[in-house]
Amino acid sequence: MNHFTLTAFLVSKDAIRFTPAGIPVMHCQLEHSGEVNEVGSARRIQMNVEAIAIGPIQQGLEQMDLGAQAVFEGFLAPKTLRNQRLVFHITHIQLKN
Repeated sequence: MNHFTLTAFLVSKDAIRFTPAGIPVMHCQLEHSGEVNEVGSARRIQMNVEAIAIGPIQQGLEQMDLGAQAVFEGFLAPKTLRNQRLVFHITHIQLKN
C-alpha cells in the first residue's frame, strides 16, 4: 500500500498549469518539523517535501494561504519515468486551526 500522511506548512506554490487533457495541476513545497520515535529514541525531523495537486484537489491548495498548516494525504510516486525522485501527490487536505 502506498499511502502517505503528513502534517506540514504550505511554504510555496507555483502557478496553475494544465495537462494536455485540460486538468489543472499545481506544484508546491511543504515543510514539516517534529519528532518521531525510532528504536526507543526521539529523533528530530525537519524536511521540505515536493508535492503536487491534480484535478479538484488543486482548488483547495490554490485557496490556501502560504504558511497555513494542514494534514495532507496522498501517495508517493517518481517525478517522471527518467527522474526517480519521489513527489508527494496530494489527494486530500484538512486544514488545521
